[in-house]
Amino acid sequence: MLDFLLILLVGWPAILLTVILVIIGLLKRDYRLLILSAALSFPYSWYLSGFPFIRSPIFLLPLLPFSAAYALRRDHEMIAWFLAIPFFLVILLLFFVILAGNA
Repeated sequence: MLDFLLILLVGWPAILLTVILVIIGLLKRDYRLLILSAALSFPYSWYLSGFPFIRSPIFLLPLLPFSAAYALRRDHEMIAWFLAIPFFLVILLLFFVILAGNA
């Protein structure tokens, strides 16, 4: 049961859910969905950074959706999209790194 919860919080289901929430939040202009996605991205970003010994700046990943939510709340939609692009690129990079490791 614990392994199942760990997979849900740290694995691909959590990553895909955060990406989907960011996309929906940006398209609907709802900053609350971006805040929710940032909160969901904390466990896997800290796990990927090597917590408690932080070896990578990936632990700062949740700051991107939080910043996009703040920009969207202040009616700066283009800035919110620009802040979300690095988030998507990091997830895409992670996907390709894992895909290359399995080949």
